[in-house]
Amino acid sequence: MKQIFSILLFTITFISNGQDDNPDFDNLVKLGEIYSGNVMASGDDFKKAVEELRTPGLNHIIDALIAVGEADKKLLTKEFLSKPSEQELKYWYVIREIHYNNQKENSNPRPNAEVAREILEKEIDSRWLLINYYYRIHSGIAKMFNNKNLSKNNFNLEEYGLENDTEKAIFFFSISNSLTERFRVLNMMKNYDKLLQFESKLPSFNGKAYYEYISFDFEDFDYIGYDKTESYKKQHLGKFYLVLNSHLSALAEKDKTDALSHLYFNSILFKPDYFKYSGDLEKDLKKLYNKSSQ
Repeated sequence: MKQIFSILLFTITFISNGQDDNPDFDNLVKLGEIYSGNVMASGDDFKKAVEELRTPGLNHIIDALIAVGEADKKLLTKEFLSKPSEQELKYWYVIREIHYNNQKENSNPRPNAEVAREILEKEIDSRWLLINYYYRIHSGIAKMFNNKNLSKNNFNLEEYGLENDTEKAIFFFSISNSLTERFRVLNMMKNYDKLLQFESKLPSFNGKAYYEYISFDFEDFDYIGYDKTESYKKQHLGKFYLVLNSHLSALAEKDKTDALSHLYFNSILFKPDYFKYSGDLEKDLKKLYNKSSQ
């Protein structure tokens, strides 16, 4: 109820006062346009341009974008990993929609200010807002991990203002994927040593290895991406299974039997309730599970 009240209050404020009277509005639109031209937020020109758009309501967004562009390790602090305010999450969604509006394949783009007004005035699923935020910062985390050893880092999901298992799963998928998505490429390249080298640098989640996170019993929901709507679990658990399978393959190729066994029995590779989300791996997972359960 408190969350619904906050959203309604935020929306009513914008409708009653008008977005043009909002001190953040014009700069938010400009920020969305600048971001759309440089989604990696990289370079001195980007930093200089967004610095000029600072307002109290946009300061944290601009700090985050600069940190993304610089692949700053402070992205892994509570300042940026914690769930932002409702207003900030809505602003990030405006930035997303302006970016989508400006895509070359969009044959009929609308004025960006019109897009911003529409987003600010309508209610948007809080899960979509949170997914979008973590997606916008994930590239900076992925880039930073190229050269950083994060093995001493631990992400305690109770410390980031996440309200339920759904929000915690959104956090986990977003952050872990930015670090482990490369496993799939390295597996296809048969570069198992490099894959395991990256794995050795991974942080822990709630004090355990990334693959031991198995809290995925939340209710599934549809998520609207750029050009399609799909099951959130199907998309993200499917990707997670591919990462786990790549990791498992590398361990098998390097004859690391003990590590392979620990990965298999302590991850969703051994959780049949989730196999339906594993795509092409489902049949093999069922066979392996039946054999290992005998």
